[in-house]
Amino acid sequence: MVLAVFALIAAISMVALGVDLGVVSLTKTKMQNAVDAAALAAAQEIITAVENVGQNSGDGADVADANASAMAPARQMAMNVANMNGVHVDPDDDVRFGKRYYNKNSNTYGITWDEAPYNVVKVTARRDNATPGKDDSELTLFFARIWGKKSTSLTASAVAYVEPRDIVLVLDYSGSMNDDSELGAISKLGQTNVEANIYQIWQDLGSPSYGNMTFTPNWVTIPGQPASGAIPHIKVTWKATEIYVVSTKDLSNVVLEFQGGSTQKFEGLSNTTGTFKGTGSKSGKLITNCWIKSGDNSSGDCPGCGEEFNFYSNTAIKKGLGLSNVAYPYASGSWDDYIEYCRGNSSSGSGYSNDVYNAGYCRKFGILTLIDYWNSEKPKFSQTNALWKTHQYPVAAMRSGASLFTNFLAGLDFGDHVGLVTYDSVGRIEKTLSHPSFPESVNLGNSPLTDQYDDIATIVNHKQAGHYDLYTNIADGINNSIQLLEEHRRAGAKPIIILMTDGNANRKVNGVQTPSGWNWNNLTDYNDDGQSDYSTNDQYKLCAMIKAKEAVDLGFTIHTLTVGVGADRDFMKAIAHMGKGDWIDCPGGTSVGEMDTQLLAAFSKIAANVPPAKLMADPDQAD
Repeated sequence: MVLAVFALIAAISMVALGVDLGVVSLTKTKMQNAVDAAALAAAQEIITAVENVGQNSGDGADVADANASAMAPARQMAMNVANMNGVHVDPDDDVRFGKRYYNKNSNTYGITWDEAPYNVVKVTARRDNATPGKDDSELTLFFARIWGKKSTSLTASAVAYVEPRDIVLVLDYSGSMNDDSELGAISKLGQTNVEANIYQIWQDLGSPSYGNMTFTPNWVTIPGQPASGAIPHIKVTWKATEIYVVSTKDLSNVVLEFQGGSTQKFEGLSNTTGTFKGTGSKSGKLITNCWIKSGDNSSGDCPGCGEEFNFYSNTAIKKGLGLSNVAYPYASGSWDDYIEYCRGNSSSGSGYSNDVYNAGYCRKFGILTLIDYWNSEKPKFSQTNALWKTHQYPVAAMRSGASLFTNFLAGLDFGDHVGLVTYDSVGRIEKTLSHPSFPESVNLGNSPLTDQYDDIATIVNHKQAGHYDLYTNIADGINNSIQLLEEHRRAGAKPIIILMTDGNANRKVNGVQTPSGWNWNNLTDYNDDGQSDYSTNDQYKLCAMIKAKEAVDLGFTIHTLTVGVGADRDFMKAIAHMGKGDWIDCPGGTSVGEMDTQLLAAFSKIAANVPPAKLMADPDQAD
C-alpha cells in the first residue's frame, strides 16, 4: 500500500506534467501562429502604402511619407489579426518596426530597430501578467497546482520583412528613341506639337545661332557681287519655283533655268525689283539657276546674260545663309550635308528629306530643320555630342522615368540595388561615365549593381537616342542583364529585370541555340489560347525569347515596358508573361507631355512593386 501511494503520487505528477505541458505547447503554438500571421499582415500594410504611392506616380519623398504613415494601420492590423486568432497583442507595446540593411563587408543582413524607413515588423504576443482575468494574463495550469504552480508566463514573437531587390534596368537607346522629336512624327503628334518639341531642344542646346538662320525655316536670299560703279549689287531670294530680285540699279533682263535644263528669258524690264517664275509650259517648274542683267554686269554665259545665281551651288547657299565662315558645330556632318538634306543634292531636284518636304520646309533653311537633320541623320554621341542634354522623345521620357525610379528607391530605402544595361546593335553593362563635354563623371568600379542610385541616374541622363548605334538588339540587352545579375547579385535579394523598348527586335546574339525541350507555343502563348503568337522564323524575336527563358530559368522576374506606337507590344507582353512580371504599355498620345506622364507612371509602378513579405527568425531569440 505504501508503494502504491508513492506510485500514485508519481503517476499524478506525470499526468500533471503531461497535461500542463500539452496545454502550454498548444497555447504556445496558437500564439506563434497568430503572431506569424499578424507580422505578415502588418508588413503588408507597409507594402500597400508603397504600392499606393507607385500607383499615383509618387517619388522618393512621397514614399518616405507613406512609409511613416503606414505605421498606425500596421499596428492596428497586427492587433486585429492576432485577436481573430484568439491572441492578445497590444498595438503600442507589442508591435515594433525596424530597418533591415545589407552589410557589404560581411555579405550579411542586419536589423536596426526603431529606425525608418521601416521594412521589418516584429509582433510579440505576451501572457505574462500575474493578475488573473486579463487578456495578457499568465496561462492557468491544472494539475501543476499540487506543486504550487498555478500559472506560467508565455511569449511568442514573429518577424516579417520585405525582401530587397537586385534590379537591372535594360534600356533601349536605339536610334528610334528620338523619333517623336523628328518631323516624321507630325502625322502622329501634329505639326504644332512636334515643332514645339524641336524648339525646346534648341533651347536645351542654349539657343545657338548659325549665320542668319532663324528658327523657323525660310527661303534663302543669296547676295551677289558688291556694287562698284556701273556694277550693281543684286540679291536673289530663291523660292523653289520663283525668285524675288532686288538690285541697286534697274533690271534689264532675267533668265531662269529650270529643272531639266530648259530656260526662259524675261526682257524689257525697268524696275529695281521683281518676282519671276516660269510661265506657260514652264509654269510651276523648279528653278535651279538664274542670270540677272542689271547695270553693266555681264556673265558671258549667254547673250545678254548678267550675274549668275546657282541655287544648287552649296557655296552660294552657304553665302546666303551667312555660313561661309561659320564652322560646323559637331564632329560629324557638314553645312553641305544639311543643305542637301533640305534642298536635295543635284539639279534633278531629288535627294531631300521626305520629312522636311512633308512638313512644308523643302528648300527652306532654319534651326528647326537643322535639329531635325541632327536627330535623323547624326544622332550618335560621336556625331552630335550635345543631344543627351535635350528633350528628345521618347528617350527624354525614359530618362525622366528612370530618374523617378531611382529617386523612389532612394526614398524607399529598402536595400534595393540597381544596375544599368543599355542596348542598341549590341548590349553593354554600364559602369562608367566620363567625357570632356559631361559636367559629371561616374565610376562604379567592380560594383555595377549598386545602391548608389544617383550614379545610375547620372549615366542614364547622359545618354541620347542612338548614343552608340541605331539598331535594336533586345536579345543582347537581356543577355547582358543575365551576366550582370549572375556575377553581382546578392544572396537573399530578389533578382528583377526591367526591359524597355520603343521598337522591334532587329538584331540577335550570334551563336544562340534553341534549348532542348523548347516549346515555342507555350512560351509565346500569352493569351493562353493554345496557339503560338509568333513564328519561329522570326530569328530576332526567337533569340530574345531564348534569352528571356534563360533568365526565367535562373529565377529572375522580368517586367517589360513598351513606349510609342512603334513598339512590338505583343512580343513584350509575351516576355513579361513568361517572366511572371508586369507588362506596362505607354502608347504615347497627341503630345510628348502625355508620354512623359505615362512613363513616369510606369516606372513609379514598377519601383513600388516590392516582393511580398517573408517571415524570418527573430534575431533577438537566442535559438
